[in-house]
Formats: sequence, C-alpha cells, structure tokens
Amino acid sequence: MSELLNLSEVDIWTYQILLIDLAIAVLMIAGLRFIRGLVTNVDSTEELASKDNYAFGIAMAGGTVALALMLTGAVSGEPGATLVDELISVISYGVLGLILLWVGRLGQDKLVLTGIEIQAQIKQGNLSAALIDVANTIATGLVLRAVMIWVESDTWNGLIVVLAAFVITQVLLAAVTRYRLMVYSRRHEGANLQVAFEAGNVALSARYLGHISGVALAVTAASGVAQYDTDNLVVALGTWVGVTILFTVLVSVLAIFARKVILAGVDVVDEVDNQKNVGVAAIEAAIYISIGLFFTALFA
Repeated sequence: MSELLNLSEVDIWTYQILLIDLAIAVLMIAGLRFIRGLVTNVDSTEELASKDNYAFGIAMAGGTVALALMLTGAVSGEPGATLVDELISVISYGVLGLILLWVGRLGQDKLVLTGIEIQAQIKQGNLSAALIDVANTIATGLVLRAVMIWVESDTWNGLIVVLAAFVITQVLLAAVTRYRLMVYSRRHEGANLQVAFEAGNVALSARYLGHISGVALAVTAASGVAQYDTDNLVVALGTWVGVTILFTVLVSVLAIFARKVILAGVDVVDEVDNQKNVGVAAIEAAIYISIGLFFTALFA
C-alpha cells in the first residue's frame, strides 16, 4: 500500500497541474449562470424558480454542457512549464472559448436563423427554440474542444489557429443550417422552417439538434486525420478544413441512407414535419449523432 502512495516529484507536479485545471473549470462552469444572465439580460432565478420556465432551464443546461466540452479542450495537452504558465494558459483559452461560445450562438441566431428571436422565444417558454439553442451551443462546444485539442501549442500562434478554425467551422455549421432550411422549404412549397420552430414544433428542432451535433462530431474526427504542423500552419489548416468538409458530407449522406433502412415504411416527412412526431425525430437525431460518433471512434 505504501508503494502505491509513494509519489515522486513528477507525480506531485502533475497533480498540482490537474488541481489547477479542475479548479478553473469548476469556477467557470459555476459562473455560467451569472454570465448567461448578464449577457441575455435575464434574471435566471426568476425564470427557473418563479416562472418555472423549463425552456430556459434546458437552454442553460445545454450551455453548461457546451462550456464543459470546451474546457476539456482548454485543459488538454502538455502542462505549462510553471504553475503560473499553466494558470495563464488555461484561463486564456477558457475565456477565449467562453467568448467564442457566445459569438457562435449570436451568429447562428442573428445571421443564419433569421426571422426568429431564439432568446425571446426561450423566455416565452418555447421548448423548440430552446432545443435550437442547445444544438448550436453544444455544436460550438464540440468544435472548440476539437480545435483546442488539435492545436498542440499554447502560443499566440495556437490562439490564432483556434480563431481561424472556429470561423471556418461556424461557416460550415451555418451551411448545414441553410441546407435544413432549404430542404424544409422545398418539401412545403416555400414554407419557412423558422416559423415552424416559432410555432413550437419540437420534432423539427430535435432533428435539427441531431444533424448539427453529428456534423460537430465529424469536425472532432477530422482533427484526428489532419496533422497539426507549426511549420506549415496554412497547409495544416487547409488540410483540416478539407477533411472536415468531406466528413460533414459523408455524415449527412450516410445518415440519409441509414434513415431509409431504419425507418423503412415510415413517412418521415409527414410524421416529423406535419404530425410533430417527436419519437421519429428522435430516431433521426440519434442516427446523425451515432454516425458522427463512429467517425470520431474511427479517426479521432
């Protein structure tokens, strides 16, 4: 037993680093409620306790998971040379990730899903809008985690690469969202998907959450294929982008094929779009996420 507890100086140093990382992560997660209330100008206590706004609670839960995902990327990699270096590095990446989570959510809400005020709908208790918010924040958290793990450097160059990769993947996620808008419009003679979200179609938002999450997992998988090269950052980033786009297309195509097999005999469009069948939508979402997970297991 004494041999098991015989810690070397290296072990003690490692545990000190781990404790610092864990403390920062817990503090940031604990402060999310205050930060969300500050950014959205909403009293979280009133929404959760007084109004029993479950949509707000679900959106906040999604933000918590997204933040945790991002922080796992921030604390990964080689420890700093000193405790102060580690502290500065993790806080820098953590704060940057927190800002990018907010920017990603804002971009998806204001620039991509135009025509619906997501945060206003959440405040009104719209569960469909809450799931859209969860989809975007968790996808952004997964992307940030993948990029931070991929960037094997805590230097300023590493931060720049994280920013560049974040912008590129936000464009990719926006493209997937636009694809979903286009498909819905084509299926329903020009109808607007945002209107359906605003009307509270939870089935549609559940499907959307699955598709976006599957794409975000594909980004994670791409990080395991493209090698990060500090001497050729442009080439490395370009390769990563190419693999990411390829995996995104493959996830979507394979999900469509799997859906036709798994849900054979089910009119998916009618069940999800018109009858608001959450069960069928959940299966669709699970298909997208499952294929994304397989890509992560195979390539990450």
